[in-house]
Amino acid sequence: MRRGSSGEDPVQPFTKPSLGAVFWLVWIATIPLLGQSVPSPELDPLSPQPLELRSRRLEVMGTELFIEVLGADPARLETALDAAITEIRRVEDQMTDWRPSPLMTLNGAAGKGPQPVDPELLRIIGQSKEIHQFTRGAFDITFAAVGRLWDFKAKPPRIPTEEEVAAALPRVDASQILIDTADSSVTLPEGMSIGLGGIAKGYGVDRAMAVLMEQGIAHAMVNAGGDLKALGKKNGALWQVAIKHPRDADRLIALIPVSNSCVVTSGDYERFFEVDGKRYHHILDPRTGFPSTGCISATVVAPEAALADALATALCVLGPEIGLPLIEKLPRVEALVVDLEGVVHTTAGLRGRVSEKPPSPSTDSPPGESDRE
Repeated sequence: MRRGSSGEDPVQPFTKPSLGAVFWLVWIATIPLLGQSVPSPELDPLSPQPLELRSRRLEVMGTELFIEVLGADPARLETALDAAITEIRRVEDQMTDWRPSPLMTLNGAAGKGPQPVDPELLRIIGQSKEIHQFTRGAFDITFAAVGRLWDFKAKPPRIPTEEEVAAALPRVDASQILIDTADSSVTLPEGMSIGLGGIAKGYGVDRAMAVLMEQGIAHAMVNAGGDLKALGKKNGALWQVAIKHPRDADRLIALIPVSNSCVVTSGDYERFFEVDGKRYHHILDPRTGFPSTGCISATVVAPEAALADALATALCVLGPEIGLPLIEKLPRVEALVVDLEGVVHTTAGLRGRVSEKPPSPSTDSPPGESDRE
């Protein structure tokens, strides 16, 4: 898998373990849109002045973070940007598995009984379990047991043996995670590890946007390596998200206008290597322990980036035939999948927005992450 709301906080992920996965996902997809009553994009909500744009670009959560905000008060915009960056870095500090963190502390206590966990981390783990059930195991945060066998940065990259993978697979099953909401504890079986790379980046985007809203920002865009969330408008128009074909960098397959919504793309082009003509990429199928073979790329449009992040990862495992019917069950969630032959498939809500031009057979260059225009 990839590494990398309700109540008072409209983008805070909500987990209710007593509900079935389908019911929970339908519920979270039908909550009111973020910033549904934002003011006119031409004016600041507190002062009838033309809006100015401020932006920041930096590295965070193992990827590039790009934030744009619009408003009449430049100082206020800069303060909001500082706060949003601080927040997404806080999320990274809580949920990284690359250095010491509360998540790593939990992983280190696997097999030692219930462990106290911060309520925020508990919610993300609970949400991940629900998505695991809904996606029939295609999204699984316990993939780390096999994920650690792969090393994409080594020279040459390390490919584990089938025997190594088979030995690790029994420790990959998110349904074995025990959550006690009463005392905010999590129990992991011995040898099991959690990796939140398939959902934490999206959650960080959600939290950054929530902080911007708390700072009074009505129009903004947060993009962390293709996990994008848009609020309000830019210069009076909807934010435009361009999706390129993963095997044809010159082909634009979709231009999706969004406001108060998220677009997340995942694919086999983000981190990969080739050996003897075979492509090995970083999105692992938790059922096999080897790179997924469901599709080349998947894009999800949803109210929350955390949800879209996890679903995009799951679609790369499931492919369009199994994955898109699942997405169709979720109100206000849409998806676009490029299958292994380069053919584009979409849910009903995105039909008519996709180019019909076939991919160029002579081009095999990977696209960039979802590009904002």
